[in-house]
Amino acid sequence: MANTIQLNEQQLLQWNRDGFLKIENFFSAEESEAIKSWVNEISDWEISEEKWMHHFETINDGAKLSRTENFVPFHSGMKNLLTEGKVIDVLSSAMGEEVVLYKEKINYKYAGGGGYAAHQDAPAYDDIRKHVTCLIPVDNSAVNNGCLYFAPGLHQQGLINMDEKGCIQSETAEKMPWIPVEATDRDIVLFHSFAPHKSGRNDSLLDRRALYLTYNALSEGDLRESYYNTKRENFKKFKEEGNEKANRISNIGHFEGQTVSHI
Repeated sequence: MANTIQLNEQQLLQWNRDGFLKIENFFSAEESEAIKSWVNEISDWEISEEKWMHHFETINDGAKLSRTENFVPFHSGMKNLLTEGKVIDVLSSAMGEEVVLYKEKINYKYAGGGGYAAHQDAPAYDDIRKHVTCLIPVDNSAVNNGCLYFAPGLHQQGLINMDEKGCIQSETAEKMPWIPVEATDRDIVLFHSFAPHKSGRNDSLLDRRALYLTYNALSEGDLRESYYNTKRENFKKFKEEGNEKANRISNIGHFEGQTVSHI
């Protein structure tokens, strides 16, 4: 691979040992400000039935965005950031082969916003085998505003005691060695598809927005458009059937906020 950014020996050791890796000061201050500006733009987009997907939750008796996804085709800045350059390079280095963007989302987690139950990403994507996720904090991420927690090393066990929602069974999750991973708006955090993780609600007075980007091995194909077409079709069917899955914002039921609309 002709990547310009490679994980060093120490970073690869930690990545393989723990299943996640924080890289500090990955972005410049200027890059971080650009990302904030782009997220502000996207959060102001109107609801669309055919393009991007907005999801909402109830916070303090009002509806607020909880997630936006499928925005890359409609925003050139985000498309360039997430499909070429150093983000692709560092994820390809972690994967050990070239990667391609599979899905992208902004989790807003505004003040009072809901958290996410302990889970692994692998059960959510049954059409790819090898994938890795990249967290880009838009705002500083800390314990009091709902940062990610990981259980180091448990990615090596494969799928762990999954419940009917696709999450880790609560009895198992309670016994895991969770550690918080706080990050600034210039850092990134990579994590393995089998890495157990969770996050709490935002109990601060400040918003905690973050990009979550999933990449699969390019050798498996470019499946991004297919993923979103299938997701939109499935959730339309869930609504028509009155299936409880229509109230989710993902293919698994890990979101712990109160969903009020799914687009």
